[in-house]
Amino acid sequence: MNYFESSHRQRWIFTSPQLLDIRKALRAKSIATIAKVREDARGAESGPPDKPSGNKLKPIRLEEESRLCKYYQGKMQQVCKALTFPDKVAAAALLFFKRFYLTFSSLDHDPKNIMLTCIYLACKIEEAYIGADQFCSLVRQDSQSVLRNELNVLHGLMFDLITHPPLRALDGFFQDLLVWKANAANADEALHRLDAAGMSKARGAAQAALDALMLTDAPLLYSPSLVALAALRAGFRKIEVPSGKYLEHVTSAQQTAAAEQADVGAPLEHEQVMAQLGELDKLGQEGAAPVDEAEVRKIDRKLKACHNLLLDPESDIYKQKAAAAQQQLKEDRDSKWQLKRAASQAAEAELLGVLPTLQQDISSHKRKRDDGDV
Repeated sequence: MNYFESSHRQRWIFTSPQLLDIRKALRAKSIATIAKVREDARGAESGPPDKPSGNKLKPIRLEEESRLCKYYQGKMQQVCKALTFPDKVAAAALLFFKRFYLTFSSLDHDPKNIMLTCIYLACKIEEAYIGADQFCSLVRQDSQSVLRNELNVLHGLMFDLITHPPLRALDGFFQDLLVWKANAANADEALHRLDAAGMSKARGAAQAALDALMLTDAPLLYSPSLVALAALRAGFRKIEVPSGKYLEHVTSAQQTAAAEQADVGAPLEHEQVMAQLGELDKLGQEGAAPVDEAEVRKIDRKLKACHNLLLDPESDIYKQKAAAAQQQLKEDRDSKWQLKRAASQAAEAELLGVLPTLQQDISSHKRKRDDGDV
């Protein structure tokens, strides 16, 4: 599907203020739910109703949520590489993860559990299927946990499973670059003289830059092609080869395409592209910065101490609610069966009541016929 007509562009590209507002609202909603659950639990306990609580809510801060999610996204990349999944699986899994946490807060669903389900789902969507049991044996996790979260993830994604990761655009740019530098008269001299080994180094550096960008909000803020272009530029900077002329070529080509096609949106001017690439460079630096594992462990402990028990399958409240729901389902099913049985018995009784009368009428008719009255 064309990116400009896709659900990816229509529903999953935002501005920075929009992302902040969404995350603040999700966090506030989750904290309100957690507070209510605790209040209800205290109300169910014996003791004075005005007894003060010694357990004040201490949810993780918004920036802590961000660091926790970044850490687990890095783990997702490591898992996909360790299991030699195609790059497209890792790209789709990361986009699923990012989208999910724009529908739910990490206070509702632990990122540690969601990340594996996102990878498993991406394997199915990107035609690299692996069974849940086999996948979970490789990552040493319970398959039921992965499968139990699958519907939650689909709900969080609003069932939008089509993604346009920057990886495809990056591959396309490098293929286009090879053709362009072989034919362009105004190519940067160092780029024009770059051999296959140099291009391979640039491609590897660009991939590393893209991996860093994928740990940030970049795929939620910019088009896949712009994120890929930022990674390409970062890759050539890494090997100290200028790529400015090629960037001008790309901008010009996009403007030409926009003039010929009405469905690709208004193209950016070269100055606008360069400004946005500068913003992406900053995001890339954030993504490349390592996450302190000791800090993550502290955040994780805070999350476990204050999270939405109604959505935690390991919590007593969740188990009680699930058991009550199962019991209600059983009672509803039994009630429907009783009603159906009662209706069947009533119909049978009515039929049995009519049959003797019919038999009498038939016998009387036969007698009259034999007597010659009919």
